[in-house]
Amino acid sequence: MFDRDVSYPCAVASYDAEGVDAAIDWCCERMEDGDTLTVWTSLKSNLSNCSELEQLVNRHSNVEHITGRGGGFIRGNGPVLMAWPDMADIGKLVQYGGRRIRALCVITWNEDEIRPWVTAMKPSILGNGSAWEELTPEIDPVVVEALKGLTLTVNHNNTISAGHEKDMVVSSLLALHDADVRMDGEAMQGWALAHGWSGKNPERLAKYVEDINAGKRPRCRRILRPDYVDDLRRRVADGT
Repeated sequence: MFDRDVSYPCAVASYDAEGVDAAIDWCCERMEDGDTLTVWTSLKSNLSNCSELEQLVNRHSNVEHITGRGGGFIRGNGPVLMAWPDMADIGKLVQYGGRRIRALCVITWNEDEIRPWVTAMKPSILGNGSAWEELTPEIDPVVVEALKGLTLTVNHNNTISAGHEKDMVVSSLLALHDADVRMDGEAMQGWALAHGWSGKNPERLAKYVEDINAGKRPRCRRILRPDYVDDLRRRVADGT
């Protein structure tokens, strides 16, 4: 009902001359007539940190610079080139960009900040790819099955911090924890981003997992069947 899998192509580029040039070329190759290439940085002043990006924005009328601090609203359809974001930044961009994003390329500054997203998204690797030789450990298949179910049933226009959405997410995570299923919050945040979760919800998901792993039990109305985790395990075993 609420399936939002990411369907546009994604890439990740190293922050060096080779990577930045490849990122610009990759985005330009995916532009269509009437498109705008959107360049994202956290702050307006960050653009001056990279002369190639600064020239790209200043010399082309179909290239627009937006900032995370300014809300990150994308005004034109086309590829988006994000410079030095973390996973929370990607979540916000997807929330505000919606269907305007035709392709997404991320230039990295700290690989560990987005490694779970890269692991789950499996983007094209541009420039120096040595940083991605080691990815995050695979998520337990039972957890993946639970996340698939939540992706289909949670209304992603709503926050998972309240109401029915919170009940669904927290009760599922508590059930997994009580069944001794290992959960990795950052890896699950990356998976959620790669499957269309947006805004702060992927980050909130990771925080719930962190709290639950630390022994906390966030309040929620338990709305799952007693055999919920057993059913997840059956689905994994059956390959359904």
